[in-house]
Amino acid sequence: MSLIFTSNTQDEYDGPAGNLRPNIGIENPADYHNHLTSPLEVKPNSQVAVQSVKITRKEKWDFNDVGELLYYFGRPLGETLKLTDVTSRPHLIQVPRGTYGTTEFASVLQDEMEKMKVSPAVHQNFSVSTSFTLADFKGFEINCSQNGSTYGGYPDVSDGLADVVVASTDPVRPVSNQFTIVSGSFTRTTDSGGLTDGKCCGIMTGFPLAMGEASSFITDFQGASQDITIGVNGNSSWVVGLTRPTTQLKNKGEDLGIAPQGFKSEDSVLPHFFDYVAVFDAENGSREIAKAPATEIATGTLKLYQGSYETNGNGRPLSGSYKLHEILYYGGASQARTTIIRNDEILGADATAFTSIEFSVLGDEVRVNMVQRNGTKVALLDHTANDHQARNFKPTTEYTNALYPKMILSQQNTKLEITKYTTYSSTSGTYKYPTYLGYNATDMSGGTYTVGDSPYANSVSYQGALMSHPNSIAGDATVVGNAPRWSDSGTIIKPPDTTYGQMLPSVASPTNVLDYQGVNATTGGVNYQHLLVLEDTSPTSGDFEIGNYFSDRCAMSRYLGFPNIRVLDQSFGTLSLSDKQITWVSSQVPIFNVNSAFVRLSNMPQRSYNAVKNSVSKMLYHIPRFTNDGRQFGDLFYEVNERTYVDFGNTESFMLNQLQVSICDKNEHIVDDLTEDTIVVFHIRQKSQHGQYS
Repeated sequence: MSLIFTSNTQDEYDGPAGNLRPNIGIENPADYHNHLTSPLEVKPNSQVAVQSVKITRKEKWDFNDVGELLYYFGRPLGETLKLTDVTSRPHLIQVPRGTYGTTEFASVLQDEMEKMKVSPAVHQNFSVSTSFTLADFKGFEINCSQNGSTYGGYPDVSDGLADVVVASTDPVRPVSNQFTIVSGSFTRTTDSGGLTDGKCCGIMTGFPLAMGEASSFITDFQGASQDITIGVNGNSSWVVGLTRPTTQLKNKGEDLGIAPQGFKSEDSVLPHFFDYVAVFDAENGSREIAKAPATEIATGTLKLYQGSYETNGNGRPLSGSYKLHEILYYGGASQARTTIIRNDEILGADATAFTSIEFSVLGDEVRVNMVQRNGTKVALLDHTANDHQARNFKPTTEYTNALYPKMILSQQNTKLEITKYTTYSSTSGTYKYPTYLGYNATDMSGGTYTVGDSPYANSVSYQGALMSHPNSIAGDATVVGNAPRWSDSGTIIKPPDTTYGQMLPSVASPTNVLDYQGVNATTGGVNYQHLLVLEDTSPTSGDFEIGNYFSDRCAMSRYLGFPNIRVLDQSFGTLSLSDKQITWVSSQVPIFNVNSAFVRLSNMPQRSYNAVKNSVSKMLYHIPRFTNDGRQFGDLFYEVNERTYVDFGNTESFMLNQLQVSICDKNEHIVDDLTEDTIVVFHIRQKSQHGQYS
């Protein structure tokens, strides 16, 4: 029989004057080597077992599986609503498996929350910290906030993106690059044409529009007027609107990204996609006023449109109906306008002539005003005057909570001037627009699509003709980004474009009204609530979708210190910063498990079996999670009551001059929660033919 004492710390590796080397390399407390200057003869038919183990364990916990929870910013479902009744969608947060201390866990959770592709109103407005009483860990403090009506000023809107950068053939869309955008001035540079020629359509990509009180986007269109040869001022056609972030992508023979999938540009008034748009057609037709005879009075009109589906009688989208649909701003009960705006009201020189158009986003409602030369605003769309769905823009959704200016001009040298643009930041790139770089310029194959920060841009690459997908084809783009939670759930969770208020009834009716959440009176921001979904919200009876955030993979309440709470809503927390921030503090000490650990003798011929890995192993002993006195951390000692011997399987003697000892988890990975000294004592014995041991 032989007892072999092993340790990661060895005197021969001490530094000068007894200074210990750091616990790295062969002195790693979880993975170390010992050399025997006097080799030990191991006799035939020998066995080995662990006699005792001493380790020093840092205060870390084992997170065996990926931890999942959902973040939701919107109208709470409660016990009556479904996700189809609201415009928000839950966002998946994943804490990677690993071994964490309390501070590490808080930091990782915060990082994962910061990575979420969410609304600009809450983008990167998250923090997670630890809570202690004296030296005792009590739990976590989680903060979620929104920007409210705190804006970054009116930035220099000087960057632009062509709607089509490489022409496609089906349907025909020419390259759109005949414009400049400098200090908010959008100018057509060449080739006068029409609204449908497709050559001058640009998106201002630097800053999404804020969504709170007094947030607006104002464009002066006087520069679209031009002095024509007949000696009078005429108006060229122009378009001003807002769009979700769209970047042209080509995949599998289709143009993706310049419009949502299914959008029928060929059936729309414009060849370009907008979520919300004002279209001024100078002649209410295909001709421009510059081409009209001097005696002809221009009859141009201003119309408003939204990109949306129509529904059938069952509330389902009609096939082929996703296009620009007109929204009536005149002639309805209590609406400020009784008639459509015509050319003469824009060409006029008096104080009441219209000079600018304003889009304002009040929470989830997009309103439109026309601004007169004297500064007076005339409301075109405002649900407080008329709430009929056919007379208001669709509410913003998870797809449209990041909106960007988009403009079209028909005539060379005309311009549109952005005079006000409210954003949460004045630093370009704070909220990133999607990019597509490195593609083949001929057919737009290959390259890298980076989703940016918006939920829609993140979702694009996971819809239908995917770019980076198990079924992708050669030449597809590489996608940098993560699928949003609702795409993870397949077809159960409907995409935001088919949710509440987004689709127009095929037959308009005064009974079809919109209920906006709007602006919170206290915060000045979106009237939404922050929620964390910690556990499965699937109802046990009744309608499967009521109150269901589709969180069947979530199991985080005990880890965060909120036992048995499925939905952590604002009633469990404290509001601060003028109600813009919600803070949740663990109600109980979170429950974690320490890492399961095993002693492995890596360089010896013994064989055990690891069923977790379905493979042969070298593990000899399972280190208990607790000592006899109930401790999990610090200096821990385990004496084996009954040793379990494993055969070496050696039929002849061999010389043992080195031992490679490691402490690993069930997946054979070296644990990372040990420090200082590790001591493992092994017992080797020889097995006799008669069942006796020597």
